[in-house]
Amino acid sequence: MTKKINKFEDWITANKAAQLLSDKMGYPVPSRYIRQLAKSKRHPVRTKSLGYHKLYNREDLEKVIIKQRLSHV
Repeated sequence: MTKKINKFEDWITANKAAQLLSDKMGYPVPSRYIRQLAKSKRHPVRTKSLGYHKLYNREDLEKVIIKQRLSHV
């Protein structure tokens, strides 16, 4: 059984993750939502601590499908 090597390119910041999901979904996704998504049990996203920063797994984020919420006006 071979173990997959985690490359640094496989991990991205919350801002880059938000940009990735925004481009994929077609509407803006805030970076705070990425942090919330990583804590959820419904769509778990692997994280890696890097000092004060957290990095998020690109592969997990590419699998995520989210629905746009209607804003309360």
